[in-house]
Amino acid sequence: MLRKRAFDALRTDVLAVDAAEPLETVADKLSRHLEKSPDLDAAVVMRAGRFVGIVSLRTLLSDLNDCALDASLRESLGDDDFEDTYRLACRRCMTRKAAEAARRDIPKVAPSDSLHLVLDAMIKADSRFAVVLEGDKLLGLVPLGEIFREMRRECTPLAARP
Repeated sequence: MLRKRAFDALRTDVLAVDAAEPLETVADKLSRHLEKSPDLDAAVVMRAGRFVGIVSLRTLLSDLNDCALDASLRESLGDDDFEDTYRLACRRCMTRKAAEAARRDIPKVAPSDSLHLVLDAMIKADSRFAVVLEGDKLLGLVPLGEIFREMRRECTPLAARP
């Protein structure tokens, strides 16, 4: 795997959304994208052609829960109205912009970067993705699952390979 590069694990079938799009729109697009690419559960957030961050299912749900729970606890009168209050807060939270929920500390790598260095950056950032950029141009994502597949191919004994 020493010779493998980010380009070797690159996924180009990524969903890109505008930073100004409401989270509701991002969630709809992500839902449709998951039908085609179930293992790529993230949207790349862009502003004027430049990378801003990533909204994954995890970050979207975490952000939504934090936003709605905080609002619900402040506005609820108790057990009787909490569910309704939470539901309304969720709807309000989903009107926020993609940029507000985007995780920005995603490792940024070049296509020629060693896959070992990409993996190291992902582990240190506790990220399941690295964004591959050539200058400011988005090429795609390297998901952790692709690195896992590359490592499995490399680590499988020659006799066991198909």
